[in-house]
Amino acid sequence: MSGRVQEDAQGRLDIAFEDIGEQKLKNIARPVRVFRVRLDATAAPARTRRRRGLFAALALMILLTIGALWTGFGSEWNSLSNLRLGDQFTKSAEVGMKPAIAILPFLNHSDDSAREYFVDGLTQDIINALGRFSALTVMSWNAVAPYKGKPASPEDIGRGLAVSYLVEGSVRQTGDRVRVIAQLVDTRQGRVLWSARFKEALWDVFALQDVIVTDIVRVLAIRVTQIEQNRVFAKPTENLAAYDYVLRARPALQRPTRANNVEARSLLKHAIELDPNYAAAYAALAETYHLASSMGWAESPTAFLSRAEELAIKALRLDDSEVRAHVILGHIHLFHQRYNEAKAEIERAIAINPNDALGLAGRGTILLWLGQTDEAIEALEQAQRIDPDLNAVDRFALSLAYYLKGRYDAAIEQAELNLRTTADANFSRVVLAAAYAQHNQAEDAARVVTMIRRTDPTFDPQEFGNKFLSSVDLEHLRDGFRKADLYPVSGDPPPAERKNR
Repeated sequence: MSGRVQEDAQGRLDIAFEDIGEQKLKNIARPVRVFRVRLDATAAPARTRRRRGLFAALALMILLTIGALWTGFGSEWNSLSNLRLGDQFTKSAEVGMKPAIAILPFLNHSDDSAREYFVDGLTQDIINALGRFSALTVMSWNAVAPYKGKPASPEDIGRGLAVSYLVEGSVRQTGDRVRVIAQLVDTRQGRVLWSARFKEALWDVFALQDVIVTDIVRVLAIRVTQIEQNRVFAKPTENLAAYDYVLRARPALQRPTRANNVEARSLLKHAIELDPNYAAAYAALAETYHLASSMGWAESPTAFLSRAEELAIKALRLDDSEVRAHVILGHIHLFHQRYNEAKAEIERAIAINPNDALGLAGRGTILLWLGQTDEAIEALEQAQRIDPDLNAVDRFALSLAYYLKGRYDAAIEQAELNLRTTADANFSRVVLAAAYAQHNQAEDAARVVTMIRRTDPTFDPQEFGNKFLSSVDLEHLRDGFRKADLYPVSGDPPPAERKNR
């Protein structure tokens, strides 16, 4: 057990300890003093020894459990010394509910403002790591980004994001050293539950992330499985320069345009050149090709999809826990109407990170095409709860799902929002035209149809929606096309042909 546990037990239990010196433990930067427990080191009479042995064994099990948590999570409890024991088990573990937490963007206190992407990347990695714990609800980067640098009280942020806890802090990089100051706040009471300062070498930034995540999880007192621990604390790469390229590519993927998608692809290729075994870089590169194909930016959509599939498979061969790669493969299987394979990949992604909005939305998208519209809306709304800024493809799916349920106001709202944030999302114009027509807004429908024909002269209404397994859903969509005059009656395929689609 660690020295900290030994100090608490010394003199209180009939157990002898043998000092075996400082040991280097996994995921802990500094050596930890370790003691061996000796149950045989007592001269008490046999009866007393047996009784004491029972108490000692029970106490030892408790201590070893605590010790395993301390060392297994990768850091000692030195940053929690200011907490009372009762504070460790906070009110976060509400019965039947998962505590919800937001990691606010850390502030960049470095002299170089150009390192903003590094500070954002550190925040995002902490979000992704915490998201892998199934006992937590963790808000996405898109949800917390609007609060960056904004003066707001924890109570206001808690109400705005509907979370009980938030983490805030700052990062200062000086040369090859990184200093982080962070604190965990109960938004309901405005009370600081934990605060700490960390200073590590830049090359050990992943260990720094592990320590912060460990402390947060410990204070919230959530249940953590061994599999979750292993996934969270796996080191993504040994090459810091490759990691830097991946961080620089992230903003382009979060707010994609044709130009910055190309830029991200170039940065990620550099990362792979530096570390050919960097799974996250391959997954992100696959995303650039999939995104280009989905948004109509690819010279050859089929070739780009094939390249995305190849890269995603490569990422999973290197690291089967790479969530983004599973999600991309799920969408590619869906494109080819391999529904079972698509569903399996998405479910793997969610099992690894239950808080990944892309995975949850991917589940909703697949359920939509399978004809399970109510379940699709539930999954898509769950994704939107975590990430209110859904990407264009996922928001399109939510809009279409609302349309199929006859919730035309909601379908219009989601489609219009999609087009305000992503002007190239022409597929949302199609749903918007049909929803306007069903809502008896003929002039609005006509305006959108004109825009569709101008921006996409090759649009074929007969192909749109051909992934639907439900003939009822397909006919509902076609009915909207007819009413919008987007799908003229003269061009409507006969029932037999519709059935075969």
